[in-house]
Amino acid sequence: MKTIETIKKLNSISAYQKGLFTSAQAKRLGVERYVLSRLEKDGSIERVVRGVYRMGGAPSLREEEVIAVWLSLDPGREPGTPTDAARVPVATGATSAWLQQLGEIGPTPMEFCTVERKQTQRDGLTVRKRAIGSEDIVYASGILATSPARTVLDLIDCGEDLSLVASVLRDALERGLVADVGKLAEEVDLRGRKAGIPKGESLYRLLAEGE
Repeated sequence: MKTIETIKKLNSISAYQKGLFTSAQAKRLGVERYVLSRLEKDGSIERVVRGVYRMGGAPSLREEEVIAVWLSLDPGREPGTPTDAARVPVATGATSAWLQQLGEIGPTPMEFCTVERKQTQRDGLTVRKRAIGSEDIVYASGILATSPARTVLDLIDCGEDLSLVASVLRDALERGLVADVGKLAEEVDLRGRKAGIPKGESLYRLLAEGE
């Protein structure tokens, strides 16, 4: 296969994935790993993480590494097909907040969940077996992530610093991203004692208003 034909094939994949593609997707089109190695050496493609590449002319995005890791968890997925939580990983916790630009929190260690158990040895990556309802899922940078409300609750549940949780919650509220504020407030307050808040005080008010 000529180089220009190979690049056209890879472009047909990456066009649906912000300029990225996996080696498994390339192989399905007849592009073997040794060809990818050659293209990488001549600058036609760039490796982002193991098994995931970016087309040489595609811009590097803020979310690139997170999206690349997400692709690596389901490397054989068909580009352009519907994305649903029953089939693909969902970004959770700090990774979800960062993708949605909520608060002052970083994306690492990256956190995803899947309905089926997935093993990974990648450093800085946690994948949990967990089913999340569709009402708690949004699109963020083209991939699935927990909704802002669900993300806040997950951050509390995993013991995240409350000052960081507060920044995520306040951003979500200011941007009108919480569909049912009353319900979220109730859920947050139920976690107050576990978070070390004295009985009778509101964890939600503490986070949302600094009281």
